[in-house]
Amino acid sequence: MSVAFIRPNPPRLSELGAELRAIEDSRMFSNFGPVNTRFEQDMVARMFAGSGQCMTVCNATIGLMLAMQQAIGGRPTKPRYALMPSFTFAAAAQAAMWCGLTPLFCDIDPATWAASPQDEERLLALYGDEIAVVVPYATFGFDIDLDRYERLAAQYKVPVVVDAAASLGTVSVDGRGFGSGFSGTVVFSMHATKAFSTGEAGIVYSADEERIHDLRQMCNFGFGEARSATMLGLNGKLSEIGALLCQQQLNGFEGAMARRSEIMARYRQALPDFTFQPRRIGAQAHQFGVGLLPKGYGPYRREFQAALTAAGIGNAAYFSPHLAQQRHFAEHAVFGALPVTNDVASRVISLPMFDTMTEAELDEVVTVVQDKFSILAESHLAAVHWPWGSMAAD
Repeated sequence: MSVAFIRPNPPRLSELGAELRAIEDSRMFSNFGPVNTRFEQDMVARMFAGSGQCMTVCNATIGLMLAMQQAIGGRPTKPRYALMPSFTFAAAAQAAMWCGLTPLFCDIDPATWAASPQDEERLLALYGDEIAVVVPYATFGFDIDLDRYERLAAQYKVPVVVDAAASLGTVSVDGRGFGSGFSGTVVFSMHATKAFSTGEAGIVYSADEERIHDLRQMCNFGFGEARSATMLGLNGKLSEIGALLCQQQLNGFEGAMARRSEIMARYRQALPDFTFQPRRIGAQAHQFGVGLLPKGYGPYRREFQAALTAAGIGNAAYFSPHLAQQRHFAEHAVFGALPVTNDVASRVISLPMFDTMTEAELDEVVTVVQDKFSILAESHLAAVHWPWGSMAAD
């Protein structure tokens, strides 16, 4: 049996004939129309415990660009940095560069795989006011400590824009949706590959309603007055059809979250040799099943992936190469030694996950992964466990 890595499951437009006709009859196809407005209100009520405001964007990368630009208050007059982990997707660094900032990469925490608090604070102390914005990544939907970022923003007088691309559906330890009450800006993706899958869209949230008001103007060409630009802006609006897909996904999202949690729990139980992110009290949105091969297995990860692929099991290695290992960022970003990032990226493996995954498909993935890892371990046992072999592997 072959099992795909991901199988996007956005709402079906073909089943929304009446809703599409209502949009056509309204003659309102964009510009934060009534469908979009209802969706934003429902998101705040259901995902963010009724606090703050959110705004849709056509995609999360545009959301990050807008959020960073609003946070720094204009283009920098001297070289300034966006502090972020290198273990993330390219969108965050690309968005920073579009805002005239240079990515400054920090190392990550070995347990959560999110930005290392110690390395963040070391760089903040070292670079001072040259750091224009801090851009932590809620790695794979993990519930990072936003209270700490509130304190960090106050202590260092630096704005924080959270890249929460995969986090829609994550519930924090306080029982509220991730980001609820955060005074900075949190950007979520609703790309087809995410747990909250719509095709191409994003959400920008803040507890600071004035911030969302400004971002909404920036998202609409900077129009602070009727047909008159009062600030830097672009066109980042979501169409009414896109908002309709978002609304439909929200209505059925609890089932998708539950299924993905079941799949992840099975991976944790079935793969005791792998390392996973810590469990938190709340729920975590899962885009795919991510774990680390044991220490010393980094050099054999590609061999393992090839064996899975040959057996019909889709797989990937998010995020490897990490950003500092990618040519564009290696040439244009700033970073020092990233030992934990290098280690985690060398061992990370991403396993299949999708809403419609059957028990038979999940059984197949688990069986094949267990079998291929057992073969891998037997063939490289000496190299991994002998002292000189372990040194060479690392």
